[in-house]
Amino acid sequence: MLPFFFRHYDPVVDRYFIHDNGSSDRSLELLAAHPRVTVLPLVLEGDSLCQAAFEKVNDFWLCSRGEADWVAVCNIDEFFHHPDLPWYLDACRRRGITFIPTRGYEMVSAAFPGPADDLSRTIRHGARAPHYDKPSFFNPDAIIRSGFGMARHTAVPEGRVLLPDCPEMVMLHYKNLGLDYLTVRHAELGARMRELDRKKKWGFQYDPALTVQRYHEFRAAAREVVPSATAGRRARWDRRLPRPVPPPPPAS
Repeated sequence: MLPFFFRHYDPVVDRYFIHDNGSSDRSLELLAAHPRVTVLPLVLEGDSLCQAAFEKVNDFWLCSRGEADWVAVCNIDEFFHHPDLPWYLDACRRRGITFIPTRGYEMVSAAFPGPADDLSRTIRHGARAPHYDKPSFFNPDAIIRSGFGMARHTAVPEGRVLLPDCPEMVMLHYKNLGLDYLTVRHAELGARMRELDRKKKWGFQYDPALTVQRYHEFRAAAREVVPSATAGRRARWDRRLPRPVPPPPPAS
């Protein structure tokens, strides 16, 4: 997934901090070849892989304070998308918006993409997935604490929090890229679950039968999420400046 990840984010990202938990494939080689990547070792201890990662995720971005206009916290298969992302981020910054919500989609394809594909252009269909409305794009100087929940599916940020009145950014989750790829990927991830993960049923989605069932459900429900180039940028998104929503008054 790394070549697709960089192809998507390179136009807008100045620096990547990628936390590696013992990769044994070509990942470290690919990361070392990218001039904007800093690789940081990720040591996850204890009887739960999910809990160990959760304990670290709210600290990953702190080094970017004073260094970046925006921080995006994501997995390698999570693509934040807007038809004009640089414009949208600048518009949000000028309006004082500090935390950007998203609308999540499980993107789906019949087979794994070709090596030269730009996924948001070639795999444009997906199923609406509210659990992937991950609010993971924010101003690191305005936010004191990101407040991510388990697997970052929720966030209760603290600090100078100002949201746009409607989400214009989407989160494209590119894992259902053909059943062959998905089956192998889920087997790999399921094998990493530890005792407490299995007891709490974290990682339940890696069950082989459920993997097949949900893949077909996503394919059946998939609709065009990213408009084709011929449809024009205004086909789905409005380029108006987002109106900020003021934070609620403090409790008395």
